Amino acid sequence: MPGFMNRAGLAAAAVALTAAAPPGQTTATRSAATPSAARSGTAPAAAAPAAAPWWQHAVIYEIYPRSFQDSNGDGVGDLRGITSRLDYLQSLGLDAIWITPFFPSPNADFGYDVSNYTGVDPQYGTMADWDDLVAEAKKRGIRVMVDLVVNHSSAEHPWFKESRSSRTNPKADWYVWRDGTPDKPPTNWQSIFGGPTWTWDKTRRQWYYHIFLAQQPDLNWQNPGLRQAMFDVVRFWLDHGAAGFRLDATPYLYEDQSWPQDPDPTKGPVWLKPYNAQLPGTNQVLREMRKIVDTYPGDPVLLGESSTLSIDQLRAVYGKNKDEIHLPMNFLVGNIDKLDAAVLKRRFDEAATKLDGLTPVEFFSNHDQPRQWSEFGDGRHNDLIAKTSAALALLNPGTALMYYGEEIGMGDMDKAELAAAPLGPNRPQADARDKNRTPMQWSAAPRAGFTTGTPWLPVDSRYATRNVAAQDRDPGSLLNWYRTLVKLRRTDPAFRTGRYVPLDSGAPAIFAFGRANPDGSGALVLVNTGSTPATATPTGWQGAAPVFGARLCGSGQPGAGMTVAAHDTCIIRYRRGGA
Repeated sequence: MPGFMNRAGLAAAAVALTAAAPPGQTTATRSAATPSAARSGTAPAAAAPAAAPWWQHAVIYEIYPRSFQDSNGDGVGDLRGITSRLDYLQSLGLDAIWITPFFPSPNADFGYDVSNYTGVDPQYGTMADWDDLVAEAKKRGIRVMVDLVVNHSSAEHPWFKESRSSRTNPKADWYVWRDGTPDKPPTNWQSIFGGPTWTWDKTRRQWYYHIFLAQQPDLNWQNPGLRQAMFDVVRFWLDHGAAGFRLDATPYLYEDQSWPQDPDPTKGPVWLKPYNAQLPGTNQVLREMRKIVDTYPGDPVLLGESSTLSIDQLRAVYGKNKDEIHLPMNFLVGNIDKLDAAVLKRRFDEAATKLDGLTPVEFFSNHDQPRQWSEFGDGRHNDLIAKTSAALALLNPGTALMYYGEEIGMGDMDKAELAAAPLGPNRPQADARDKNRTPMQWSAAPRAGFTTGTPWLPVDSRYATRNVAAQDRDPGSLLNWYRTLVKLRRTDPAFRTGRYVPLDSGAPAIFAFGRANPDGSGALVLVNTGSTPATATPTGWQGAAPVFGARLCGSGQPGAGMTVAAHDTCIIRYRRGGA
């Protein structure tokens, strides 16, 4: 299709792909309701039921605030910086942004060790800056979500300081304490970050539990006072306009109270042991939190960091009565480290068909995991492969997560560059995950337009050619491909609410699936994970095989039929066969 070779054309292509079906295709479902229509209260089209909450088909964009935009030249990104970039975020077509922790913190784990749950760290700004961000985002139809660390606090939090001061103070049981002797921890359990999960406290002469760092003591959710205090934190941020929460480390809120020894601490993932993860008490906490959230207007949402090993475990995280986490992150997809057609088919098919109609949450990158441009790239076709991973996340049903910079192909920092990155007040310790937390690459200006000062972490050396400004001008860029895909899922009924159709592609390297409208029309998606062209012969349709029409590919190659170029993704419109 010639119309998608410039930015305006890319936007038009999304519409054209819907409109340019073969003669006879219905147009009754073209005008899917948009989020702005839902917000204004106007009646949505039939393809987008009025009762559907905003998050059910949302694109949520994760921002690591330290690295997004610095507004005051101190080298650290901040809330005002995010506000200054809202027009760009709006241009992506996002529904919401999720901001990783910006609370006061000693930064043993860069914000995930919270010392005040109802404040803003001065490096990131003030509560007034937060309120301004929420207000300005709302004007642009963007919601703002808080990353809430529910499993643990900082050891510098006043709650923990009081708790460790004695065994009889009012907060003595707000954390997990066990008796023992200084030379023998209560159990042999291992921390997710390495080493034992216990640290001896000389004042209380007891051990305290931490599934992460020693500077991150676990909260005791069995204590009614602690539970109420944390629920008050939830209310605080909702009262300040938060559209919901990404809940950090949700599987670990409870531990096996018999405190068994691990027969083999080295066996299996330490982050999903039967004694430290997904225990029943966690379900009750999440149900209570969900009740609070559901009392607020605007459909605030709980997005959970819900590590699981199977689709059955993932389904359970939603709650037995679908009353716990609205959106558990699908790490069965998120942990994929190679684009293999068979693996993709298994994981996306099960997410769409084995969650009892619940909303799947798909992603590939985040602040803890390698960037997909680097993880999946082959060193030569990284941008084209990145277009494929974008299509996988954005064209499948449910909620899609994006990580800042993935839309321009930001990659992991080179190991040598990372090793040479200096330490200092803004970066007190090195972290292997810093490779995927580098400053956002806005332009070819000095320091990529991120800051006028010295960035807390060096800008990736590729920024001069890989940046927002350059890709905004490039009709075939990865950035404009993302805009096209997001527009499709917002405005095209097939990609907004269409039924997922599992298919067999007939080609080992191609993953195929369909998105079907109620009238039998829809779109076929073909993803070639191989390094050579391949031709699909998709089967698995209900009823007669469809009649195919307009085609759009990430490579920009016009092509025809079912042949897909190496590393390419093609979207092909169809109508009901036999009509």
